[in-house]
Amino acid sequence: MPKKTLKNVTVSDAYLALLADRGVDYLFANAGTDFAPIIEALAKAQALGLPHPKPVTCPHENTAQHMAIGHYLVSGRPQLTMHHVNVGTANAMNGLLNAARGQVPMLFTAGRTPTNAEGLTGHRSLDSHWTQEMYDQAGMTREAAKWDYELRNAQQLETIVDRMITLSMSDPKGPVYLSLPREVLSVELDEFTYTSPSRMKPASPSAPSPEALEEAASILAKAQNPVIITNWGGRNPGVMPALTALAEHYGIPVVEYRNRYIAMPTHHSMMAGGNPDAYVKAADAILVFDCAVPWLPSKVKPSEECKVIHMAPDPMYAFVPVRGFPADISMACASDLGLRMLDAAMAGPAKTNAVRIEKRRAEVAAHHARLEENWAKKLQASKGSSPIAPAWISHCINQVRTKDAIVIKESPLQTQYLDVDRPCMVLNAGAASGLGHGMGVALGAKLAAPDQLVIGTLGDGAYMFNVPVSAHYVSAEQQLPILWVVFNNQRWQAVRGATLGLNPDGYAAKSNNAPLTYFNVEQRYDKVVEVSGGYGEQVTDPEQMLPALERAMKAVTVEKRQALLNVVCAVDTNAGGE
Repeated sequence: MPKKTLKNVTVSDAYLALLADRGVDYLFANAGTDFAPIIEALAKAQALGLPHPKPVTCPHENTAQHMAIGHYLVSGRPQLTMHHVNVGTANAMNGLLNAARGQVPMLFTAGRTPTNAEGLTGHRSLDSHWTQEMYDQAGMTREAAKWDYELRNAQQLETIVDRMITLSMSDPKGPVYLSLPREVLSVELDEFTYTSPSRMKPASPSAPSPEALEEAASILAKAQNPVIITNWGGRNPGVMPALTALAEHYGIPVVEYRNRYIAMPTHHSMMAGGNPDAYVKAADAILVFDCAVPWLPSKVKPSEECKVIHMAPDPMYAFVPVRGFPADISMACASDLGLRMLDAAMAGPAKTNAVRIEKRRAEVAAHHARLEENWAKKLQASKGSSPIAPAWISHCINQVRTKDAIVIKESPLQTQYLDVDRPCMVLNAGAASGLGHGMGVALGAKLAAPDQLVIGTLGDGAYMFNVPVSAHYVSAEQQLPILWVVFNNQRWQAVRGATLGLNPDGYAAKSNNAPLTYFNVEQRYDKVVEVSGGYGEQVTDPEQMLPALERAMKAVTVEKRQALLNVVCAVDTNAGGE
C-alpha cells in the first residue's frame, strides 16, 4: 500500500497531516493552554503550505459543535472539533447530545490537562493544570459518544485517527470523543510514516433480512389502511425520492410527526401532514422509520390487530432507556435502502389489493387537498395580523429565498409555506432538544455550500441559547453572510405550553406573566448583529415583512455581510394547520 513519511515532526504535526489526508476539512475550536502544541503545528502548516484542517476560531463551544453538525449535514463528511480540557468538554455537551441523538458523525476532541509536573515537554506550567485534571474527563461524554479514548503515544496515532473516523461514520452514525494529552502532542519524532489512503473504511449500510423484508412487504401491500410515520427520515438525502416513490406506488399516506427534517415534498398528494392520531387509530399496518416516538401513547394507540413495522439503522433506538412501542417486525437498515427494497418487494403482493390501493390514493390526495386549503385560509387570515403571524413570516421567507437556499429551523417557522421540493433543504439539528444549535448549523452549512443562500431562523429564546455574539463573530470573521430571522414572541412558548398542558386550569394558565416563561424586557436582537458589522432591523408591521426581508437579502447577497431581522411575532398554537 502507498505510504507517506513525515520527517522531524511532532505528534501534533502528524495528527493534523493524518486528518487532512483522511478528508477532514475544518477544525472548529475554542482553545486553551492545552492547545499550545496544536497551535504551533497549525502555524507551521500554514507557513509551509502543508495540508491541515483549516482552523476556525469559535468564541463558544456551542458554535463549534453545531458548525461541525451543519457542515456534515450538507457535505456528508465528518468534521473535527476541539475544546479546552474538562471545562470545554462540559460546555460542548449540548452539541454532543444533539449529534448523538441525531446520529450525526462528529470528531469531538479536547485537550487533556498535563499530568507531569516537570521533565517532559508540555508538562504542567500553570496552577490550573492541577485544578482542571479529572479522574475521568471522558466520563461525562460516555453516555452520548459512540466511542471515547485518550491518545497514549505516537505509535498508535494512525490507528486511533482511523478508528474514530470509521466508527463515527458507521451506522448508526454518531459522535466520538478523543482526549489529547499535551505531553503526547508535544513529542518530537524523527519520522512518522502512515498509509495513504487509509485501509480502514466505515461499515457499509446494512440491509433487512430477506425474511423480514418479505413479511413486511406482504403486510403493507395487503393492508387496507396503512400509514408511514417518520420524524428525521429526511436527514438522509436518499430518503425523499425513495419514500415519494413508495407512497405514490401504493397510495400510502406519510405523516411527518414533529419532524426535524422533511422527507416528503410539502405539496405532494401523499403528504398527510404532521398529526398521526387519526391515522394510527384507523391503521391496520404502520411503517415507522427514523422515528423514536411515532405517536403519544397517552393520546392514541393502534388497534390490537394492527401490525407495526420499525425500520432504521437502529430500529430498537437503543439510546432510549425505556421505549415500549409495538414492534411486530424490526428491520435494521439504512432507511433509503430499506424503502427502495420495500417498494420492489411490495409489487407482487399488492396486485391482489389493486382496487383498494387506487381508492386509498384518491382518499389521501383529498385529505392533502384539504390541508392545502386550510393552510391557504390561515395564511390569508394572518396577512394583516399584529403581532406578525409566524405563517406570514414563513410565507415571506419563501418569497425571497433563492431556489437552492438552505433553511435552518430553530424557530416557529412553518414549513408548509416553504415549497420544499428537494432533500435536505430544511435542517433542524435539535435531536436532543438542546437549544442553541441553529446558528452554528447555519454557519457550518454555509462553509460547506458557500455559493448557496443560507437562512437561519431562530426563536428568541433559541437565539440567546446560541451565544449569538460568538456566532455573529464567526459569520464576520469567516466571511459567511447569512440571513438570520428571529421569531420574537417574548416568551418560552414550549415551557408555557407544557405547563398549561399539565395544569390547564391552574394558576399559570390564569396568569398573564407566569414565572420563568416570559421575557419582560424588550430585546433588540437586531442591534447585536451590528457589533460584528452586520445589518439589523426590527420588524413590527406585517406590511413591512416582505420589504424588510428584501433589504436584508440585499445586505447578504450584494453587500456580502450577515443580516438579522428581529420580528416581533405572535404565538401560533396550531402551527401544522390541521
